[in-house]
Amino acid sequence: MSSNISSSLPAIPRRRHAAILIAWLGVAACSPSGDAPVEAGDTPTLDGVWSTNSVDTLDNPWWNIVGAFSCRCTAETYDVLDGLLNDPANDAMDAEEIVATLAEHTSEVIANRLTDHGRMVGDAFDLADDPAIQCEPFNVFRTVLHSDPITFETLDDRIVIRGEDLTIDRTVWMDGREHPDTVDGPAGHSIGWYEDDTLVVETVNVPPGLVDDQLAIHSSDQARSVEHYRVSHDGHQLYADFTLYDPVMLEEPLTIVRPRVLTPDVELDRAPCEAIAGQF
Repeated sequence: MSSNISSSLPAIPRRRHAAILIAWLGVAACSPSGDAPVEAGDTPTLDGVWSTNSVDTLDNPWWNIVGAFSCRCTAETYDVLDGLLNDPANDAMDAEEIVATLAEHTSEVIANRLTDHGRMVGDAFDLADDPAIQCEPFNVFRTVLHSDPITFETLDDRIVIRGEDLTIDRTVWMDGREHPDTVDGPAGHSIGWYEDDTLVVETVNVPPGLVDDQLAIHSSDQARSVEHYRVSHDGHQLYADFTLYDPVMLEEPLTIVRPRVLTPDVELDRAPCEAIAGQF
C-alpha cells in the first residue's frame, strides 16, 4: 500500500497570493524558506506538537503558500487549489474567494461520493444532535479530521497520538500485530508501518457515527481508514492524508488532506467539557 501524499499535494505556487492571504487575515507573511521545494527525509521524526493553519499559527515561518491556504478538503480540491494559485487567469481572485471555492468544491466532491444511504443519513442529521454537545468523545475518524493541534509520541512498540477537546488518545501498534476481530470503544484498532519515509496507519473496528460535522460525513460499522504521515526534510512540515473506505456510506474511497507545521511553543488545551452548555 503506497503513500499518495506527494501526488495529492500541489506544487508550490507564486508568492503573490501569499500577500493576498496575509492581507485578508492580517497576519505575518511566510518566510522565503516556505517557498522551497520540500523533500522527504530518510528518518521521519514525528514526535512533537503539530498544528493546522489556524489564525494563531499562520504567522509560523514554515508555512508555504499551499499550507497557508490548506483546508480540511478532499485530495481533488487540492488540485483545484493548485490551479487557482498557478493560473494567471485567476489573478483577480482574492483570498476569500479562493477559500470559498475550496469549500464549495470539497462539498461537491463529498456529495457526489456518498451512497444513497450516506446521503440520507447526512440529510437527516441535525447539529443539535451532535454527541459532542453532551461531551461524548469523538470516534477515531472524527479525531483524525479534527483541526486542533496533535502530538506524536514514539515508543518501542507503538506510537501514541493525542489531541484536544473531545478527541481520543490513539494507540498505533507498530510491532507487526494484526487487527483483532472485534474491539470495544471509539478508538477502534490501529496498526502502523513505514513505507520508506512515510508512516502508514490502518484503522478498523470503529463504531458507526459522525466522521465530521462540517463535512457532513458519517461512517458505518464496515468503515476503515488509511492515513499517511510524512515529515519534510527540514523537520518542520507534516503532510497528512486520511482515506475513508466505507461501502455503506461511500460509492468509492474519500481522501481528505490536511498539512500541519511543527509548533513546539503550542501546548494542548485539554480543558474539561461542559455538557450542559455544550462548550469547552
